[in-house]
Amino acid sequence: MRLAAALLALLLGACCSSLPKLSPKHVAFVAPAAASPEVTESRAVWHDAARNRDVPVTIYAPAGALSRLPVVVFSHGIGEDRDSYAYLGRALAQQGFLTVHVTHAGTDRAVLKRGYRFLYRAVKEKANWVARPLDVSFVLDELEKRGDADVEHAAIVGHSAGAFTAFALAGMRTATGETMVDPRIKVAVPISMPRLDGVVAPGGYDAITIPVLNLTGTCDTSLIYRTFPKHRRIPFESTHAQRQYLVTLEGVNHDMFSAREDLHHPLFAAIVASFLRAWMFEDAHARAWFDDTGSGEAMGVRVSVERK
Repeated sequence: MRLAAALLALLLGACCSSLPKLSPKHVAFVAPAAASPEVTESRAVWHDAARNRDVPVTIYAPAGALSRLPVVVFSHGIGEDRDSYAYLGRALAQQGFLTVHVTHAGTDRAVLKRGYRFLYRAVKEKANWVARPLDVSFVLDELEKRGDADVEHAAIVGHSAGAFTAFALAGMRTATGETMVDPRIKVAVPISMPRLDGVVAPGGYDAITIPVLNLTGTCDTSLIYRTFPKHRRIPFESTHAQRQYLVTLEGVNHDMFSAREDLHHPLFAAIVASFLRAWMFEDAHARAWFDDTGSGEAMGVRVSVERK
């Protein structure tokens, strides 16, 4: 077992790429200060009667909020659930967002517990991919019933398969001509979009008109999707739309984003929060860092920023 793990680590390490060769950045990255250090957490299971489907959620909110809050919905990767990526939910709540983490039944941790064979089969089922953006739209419908959520100013953030969820809700067009865009989504942050050959139509990303941050790392490899760091660039390189960004982090691999603990979590959270603040709070200083393309450093890590 240890030998297999060592061989896998060597393989993944050999799959790392280099940062793009860009000019130096001029604007320094500054992590946003917490507006509300105290965060409340709650859990619920909402039932979508139209699909006869339960959608479990974990909600992170700034304590003592006196007004309706902009919403961020998080879509997990394959084999994760609403309790994954808690570091990000708490960090975004500290920034003043009502953050809702969703469990997508069929591609969640419950399937992983049955074994990788079942998880691999789940990845091959189209219905599981279609269900993901529908889960998020249903969650937004439920949030509309609350008095603390400003659903008309919502963002979608997702990792791996969750990145597909984010692109689908942002307006990505599939090879069959389908789109699952939700107009309530105003900003999208897909992290580690997988390689999905034949799924996205030629020019399918061009239908996206909202600001999008593609976030990845130079070691962002995923064997289950046959995806290497160069493939993470495909959405950014394929689009001709404006307000599209790509941030690449040196030495960061796929599992760091979803790990229960990792030293990079404060950096991931700060970059996502800054992008959301730039477009949802009209934070000019935060936006300036993303608009200043080039290579630089953020919280001790070498990064590159590209935009269209």
